[in-house]
Amino acid sequence: MDTEKEEYERITLERKLVSEEIKKISENDIVKRYFELCKRNNQLTNAQKELYTDIKSDEYLDCNHIWVTEFKDYDAYEGRTETYCGCIKCGLDEKVLYLMEYNPDYRCLTLDQQIMYDVMQNNHYYGGIHTDIVCNLELAKAIYKRINEVHPNISDQLARKYFEIALNNIRTKEVSEERKESRAKRLSLSPNFKKWK
Repeated sequence: MDTEKEEYERITLERKLVSEEIKKISENDIVKRYFELCKRNNQLTNAQKELYTDIKSDEYLDCNHIWVTEFKDYDAYEGRTETYCGCIKCGLDEKVLYLMEYNPDYRCLTLDQQIMYDVMQNNHYYGGIHTDIVCNLELAKAIYKRINEVHPNISDQLARKYFEIALNNIRTKEVSEERKESRAKRLSLSPNFKKWK
């Protein structure tokens, strides 16, 4: 008990000395400018975050989605497969609903996932084109992005058809591991991407 009190008093004294040193240093013009810039940087960061949130929310809500299905889980006990949908155009992903179901701490989500979650909780978002395609969403978005780069003014219906053809070619044409790495790089996926089927 005495050692804890001594340690507490030692820390109190050290904090007092540190506070006095901070006060002295903060009177320096360069340090004052530093604190002003830190404050302004925080203001700009918050403003940027708010604008980014608004932009992404509008993007998700204004998108005429093209939905693909991705497997979430297979319950061997009940023999049931659970799935979720994602949009290949804007990236809206129902996965965040499942993430929040199992860990309801909002902070466990990235900023983009938080925006998606808010959009899906507060709006009707499920419109657009519903495909019967089961595919890894990361792969689906990469293929769509590539199609859109080559054909920037393509209609959603035609983009869907091109997407189906490209995905079918990827799945049916057997290629070497080296070729798969090259394909992954062209699609801006990690070179060790494995979810082609």
